[in-house]
Amino acid sequence: MTSALPAAEHTDDPAARPAAPHRTVRVVIDAADDPALNRRLAALEAPTRIVVRPNPVRSATDLVWDILAAAGKNPAAIHPPRLSVADAWKAIAAWLRAACVTDVIVERAHRLLPGEPLNLAKLTDAIDANLWLIWSSPADPTRTCNSIESLGRSRRAGGRVPHSGPHREVRVIGISIFHDLLPLPAPAHHQPLNPDEHADPDADWPALPTADFSLFLATCRRRLAGDTFDQLNLAYRAEAQRTDEFVRRHRHHLTPGRTPGEFQRQLNAYLRDERLGTAASPRLALIRLRAIQAALLTRGVLLRWQPAALGPAAPDRLPTWLTEGICRALRATVSTHAAAATVLSLHLTAAPDRFIHLLCRNIDETGRYMYLPTFADHAVYLRADWAHQLDRRDDDECPSYAHTTGKTTLPPYAADIIAAHLAHCRADGADTRRRFFADPKNPELEASDRALTEVVLRTCHRISVDPLWLHRGSCQTGQLGTGPVPLTDWMAARRLDVEILSD
Repeated sequence: MTSALPAAEHTDDPAARPAAPHRTVRVVIDAADDPALNRRLAALEAPTRIVVRPNPVRSATDLVWDILAAAGKNPAAIHPPRLSVADAWKAIAAWLRAACVTDVIVERAHRLLPGEPLNLAKLTDAIDANLWLIWSSPADPTRTCNSIESLGRSRRAGGRVPHSGPHREVRVIGISIFHDLLPLPAPAHHQPLNPDEHADPDADWPALPTADFSLFLATCRRRLAGDTFDQLNLAYRAEAQRTDEFVRRHRHHLTPGRTPGEFQRQLNAYLRDERLGTAASPRLALIRLRAIQAALLTRGVLLRWQPAALGPAAPDRLPTWLTEGICRALRATVSTHAAAATVLSLHLTAAPDRFIHLLCRNIDETGRYMYLPTFADHAVYLRADWAHQLDRRDDDECPSYAHTTGKTTLPPYAADIIAAHLAHCRADGADTRRRFFADPKNPELEASDRALTEVVLRTCHRISVDPLWLHRGSCQTGQLGTGPVPLTDWMAARRLDVEILSD
């Protein structure tokens, strides 16, 4: 596993980065096995601080599964048959690095088998975290401390520690020092007495009429209460103004002689990443959609929506499929490969063949956005800031995608999942030119779209999500994004289409 890159030695190849110094390991002596310490550890657990509780009946491979369970992975799914122990270590390192874990605390560390403390120390070195071993036994921990400090070579060398190579510092501390170094978190602030005191006025709306956009506002005036309609009218007018600003930014795409595909892609990204996909509720998304339709019509653009094709509760299909609840369920998945592929498929509402050619350099390190090429179907894509590099090769280019804009923003609550898979790719030795989705059995090979589709469908089934637009075989109604003018997958899945009216 690679470590963080010092600022003074910059390189694009993660494998060429020098190793960072070893982190100090702290052994906390709790010979009396104080029950109060167990309660304190439960209070210390946080997204950036995990507590590992080793299984009393242990085997040689149980440690990685205990760490996965401590990191919030589903205990019923942490033993998938397709995941080896080596891949599990890479996966947990990627998840912990993406979650910015700062402390790994091991309860009852005297239960660990020989060699397991050293594996924990290597893991915390890789993710730049502190390791705390709670020694709840009257036995002497000197042998374990010596093994960690000498990087495990004393046992292999027959008790003699070689002089070459750095050692890891191990400190033995008492309970009082542990309490001072890791204080309890501050108590939570009390909730307001009135639950609606800080409520979002855009998060909840009453039942809205199903009238088309040309009659929507007038129908709402007749059916809704006066104060409710006033709030709806404010949201409606503000949304129309935002749409006018969007059209002014892209008015050159509406000039005569320009193909309508580029405006469709820009509108697709606008609806998905800014307005409809991020709406706090389906009813708010419906208000925004009706205002956008009315504003676009005044600019000569007809945005049609066919809610009957979506069945009952059609507004529920307008926001993004990738919600915070789904991301919480995906974080319980061990495989970063499956979680990241499902995130992109649900967010883009697209089959894996729409993003399978992504390179590692197309993904932001923090997972906040990615770059999808937008030129013709068979063109190649090269980012402008890479074009002037002296070491540019043909591998920097990848097939373009005609269904979305170049820079695609990802929801902030899904960023750690994408960052975790990128960290996993780095651990496999991937450079910036390797595919983001590689074959899990052979990282040198690109994953096939059929295999990736099976992975997404299997993951969706596990978290009880049914992507109606994703099929194992050929779709009788035609695949999304096909036609003489490339359609947008996200809009097509919601039965939205655009037509630019003539003069």
